[in-house]
Amino acid sequence: MATTQLQPTSTSKDSDFPVSPDPRKLWHASAPATLVKAYKEADTTGRWQVWTDYLADRQGVEPLVDRISGRGPQLAWSLPAGLEKRDTADLIVRLAKLGKGKRGGADSIGEELPCWLAEADGALAEPGYALESLAWCHALPALARALDEPLWWELFDHVCQTASAAAAIDVAGEPLAAQLLAGELASTLGYLFPEMKRCRRLAATGRNALSVGLTELLDGEGIIEGKHLDVLRPLLACWTRCFYIGRDQKGGPFKRDAQVQYEWFVRTALRLTRADGRQALTSGAPSVWCKELFEAALEAGGDDSDEEVAEVVLPGKKRAKSAADEDWCTPEAAAHSEWAELSVLRPQWSRNGPRLTIAYGGETMRAELEVGGEVLFSGPWTSEVIFDGKLLSPTCDWEEVCWMSDEDADYIELEIELTEGYRVQRQILIAREDECLFVADVVLGERSGRLEYRTTLPLVEGCRFEPAEEHRDGFLVGKKRRALVLPLALPEWRSDRRIGELTTTETGLQLSQTAEAARTYVPLFFDLHPRRLTKPSTWRQLTVADQREIVPRDVAAGYRVQVADEQWLFYRSLAERGNRTLLGHNLNEEFLAAWFHETGEVEAMVEIGEP
Repeated sequence: MATTQLQPTSTSKDSDFPVSPDPRKLWHASAPATLVKAYKEADTTGRWQVWTDYLADRQGVEPLVDRISGRGPQLAWSLPAGLEKRDTADLIVRLAKLGKGKRGGADSIGEELPCWLAEADGALAEPGYALESLAWCHALPALARALDEPLWWELFDHVCQTASAAAAIDVAGEPLAAQLLAGELASTLGYLFPEMKRCRRLAATGRNALSVGLTELLDGEGIIEGKHLDVLRPLLACWTRCFYIGRDQKGGPFKRDAQVQYEWFVRTALRLTRADGRQALTSGAPSVWCKELFEAALEAGGDDSDEEVAEVVLPGKKRAKSAADEDWCTPEAAAHSEWAELSVLRPQWSRNGPRLTIAYGGETMRAELEVGGEVLFSGPWTSEVIFDGKLLSPTCDWEEVCWMSDEDADYIELEIELTEGYRVQRQILIAREDECLFVADVVLGERSGRLEYRTTLPLVEGCRFEPAEEHRDGFLVGKKRRALVLPLALPEWRSDRRIGELTTTETGLQLSQTAEAARTYVPLFFDLHPRRLTKPSTWRQLTVADQREIVPRDVAAGYRVQVADEQWLFYRSLAERGNRTLLGHNLNEEFLAAWFHETGEVEAMVEIGEP
């Protein structure tokens, strides 16, 4: 929510530029000599005619709708949330038509302007007002023939003062408003009116504001903070428009390091695009697919590899390459930023391939799983720990413990501390070739007692859990079956109700477990490979021994999973690591995820804490 109130704007009679402004204050040294001479020689009433004639005939300053190829209006790209009760989109469209030289409706727009100016006086710095200010600003050259002189100068002065006052907006707290007003509005004034001193100054401050935004809102590799995902595409739209506005100006639209960040940001936008074009972990207007925006962004900031990726991941593309193609060298599909508190576990660049997106800033983690072009769950991934009847509360935010990505898997481990000395470690792994997902919560404490644990994955509308009749496994089903779900710590047979349940609630797919212990392990296995979903599956809880003595399950746990002919082994130490045995194999690791071959050989996929 916007909190910054812009300084009240003055009317034209109080501004630096009253009607027919003083030439000494108005013109920049680069202004055409013919314009300056004609303006100086004209009387007060004739100066307005000189100015409007000049705007009608000048060359080199194209309307935004002509500067960027594709359908406009570009200000309507990826509109932010919260504009549902405003006429912002309609105003943008009508003013854009004026910019294209279509005079129809100019009179009615001129009648609306005084009311808009009155309402905008001292407005909050919020995206709706910012986009409307930009729309009026872009229409200024065309409006010179439709408005009376005093009203035109009043509008001009209003947007100039707004751009100047916006420098006070905190870019970290209100990123979109700051970039639209202090960055794009100032840069647009500099582009549209390079003849004016005031606009030349604003062009410089706008370029600086945009560069600051790009370097402060991104992590150094183009990844935005997870908490700002709802403005990712509105920011992409803003920065892309500014690229085209400033690309021919001295120094370019951004400073050099900011330009690099923009180029990386284009790839981030591709990485976070769903199969249908919407954005991961985002809903409403900011998530809507906008073909024109991505085409313009790729032209502005994409390289050859980004173009290759776009051909594979964006909707409407005909190409069907995958990361396995020998002649296709692409960047890593997975990405992680500890600074941004955002991770994308993605085995390969594929429109319909599995990918898990995680934003973990704060006490509540958000996650989204997409498989086969369908989103299965998306939203807050919640958990509850109850110790001896008392609900434990977080004492800090989620923090990264470990991240790794290689040819076998993407793996991240996160941790959050709770009251009563407890903490939860969350393990998330996607196997690259196997297309399976393993997630597990490790609940760690010092005192034994009754531990009740519940974790809930937020199933989206249209996705349901289809449980097996006799077993505790089941399928996540959208248009068809998309994932097999196995609760590894629960008994396979549904008739055994001793430990917990896997079921659906109003908030999603819920796994609950109960133990009399100080620690417990809560794992889930998802088989995402479409060809294995019709095959038989099973899982077993394995015995872990230490010096030939079986260890309790709050010390170490092991599981074997089999689907068709594929088998996997998972092991986790919950207490201090030791030299333990599992299926005849010695283990010193804290965590092991491995392939279990028919020969009995174990081939590690992920090892954490190995000696």
